[in-house]
Amino acid sequence: MSIGIVRRPAFPGELNHEFIWPAVFLGGALFAWAWFQTGWSLPPCIFYEYTGLPCLGCGGTRCARQLVHLNFLEALKFHPGFFIVVLSGVLWTAYAAVFWLRRDTLRLRLSVDDRGEKILGRVFIGVLITHWAWQCYYLTR
Repeated sequence: MSIGIVRRPAFPGELNHEFIWPAVFLGGALFAWAWFQTGWSLPPCIFYEYTGLPCLGCGGTRCARQLVHLNFLEALKFHPGFFIVVLSGVLWTAYAAVFWLRRDTLRLRLSVDDRGEKILGRVFIGVLITHWAWQCYYLTR
């Protein structure tokens, strides 16, 4: 089993992750900021209305609102998954800025073999189940 981070040159035709993902993250942050400035709200969750249980996305807006106000612990409580995605976006954007400023030719990439892929898939499913259990506990009290 091999799971690790490697530094390597870009393959011909490879997507430029050091440009694309920071642009997506910053664009999403700008969109969220503008959305919150308008005071608009999202439509109610259909899954929650029919089942009484939160879906995997429930709490995301409340998490984003807490992040905008720099209430990190409250944001983590409302939606741990979204919080981790935002934290990853911040870290990747910082890495990309350093990558571009240094004019680096070696890029960070995740390297996983077949057995590692199966393990990561199982871990991902376990994390989703744990995340949903937390949401069912925290958001329905």
